Amino acid sequence: MEGVVAGYGDVTVLRGVDLAVRPGEIVALLGANGAGKSTTCAVAAGDLPVRAGRVLLGGQDVTRWPAHRRARAGILLAPEGRGVFPGLTVEENLRTWLPDPEPVYERLPRLAERRGLPAGALSGGEQQLLTLAPALVRPPRVLIADEPSLGLAPLVAEQVLALFAELREHGVALLLVEEKATSALELADTVAFMSLGTITWTGPRAAVDGERLTTAYLGVTRR
Repeated sequence: MEGVVAGYGDVTVLRGVDLAVRPGEIVALLGANGAGKSTTCAVAAGDLPVRAGRVLLGGQDVTRWPAHRRARAGILLAPEGRGVFPGLTVEENLRTWLPDPEPVYERLPRLAERRGLPAGALSGGEQQLLTLAPALVRPPRVLIADEPSLGLAPLVAEQVLALFAELREHGVALLLVEEKATSALELADTVAFMSLGTITWTGPRAAVDGERLTTAYLGVTRR
């Protein structure tokens, strides 16, 4: 994303966002509530148009591409609140992405047990795994995960984050927005802090200390 300005109606949320995620890299996007993190995810996935700036995929300008075209090009969004069709069964959800869901069932037996159930009847953790499962079989070029562990039990959240580490090994570029800063920092290669619609700092995970995290993530200065 280069100099991206975007918002809703008359409200501008992103004010010149510059953000890069490279293949085989996890970038954790952190910041206080209302900083613009979810809007950044929506713009990157094509769910929200930009007013200025550019969105690039592998050097190609995809700024004007709609969400479905970006998805076909390899950009997968795992949105906050789960990305499933609640009225469709587990099997039907998987077949929207995969011609054969059996490899998913081999990896995630819990989903195999529930293949005939409506996705809306699954637990939050199961729905999140269903959202991410196609990426294990057909890794995307870019995975955008917005609050993937929100509301999940700790063990399920660990399983979800482990999937991200596996996808990184497959060369996927991952943008991770995570409410649990500690979990995000354990996984990330690069950290970007966002405040009031701008990226205020970007750098390697090792450079993030307690003071910088408190200032940028919580919006207060530690004395």
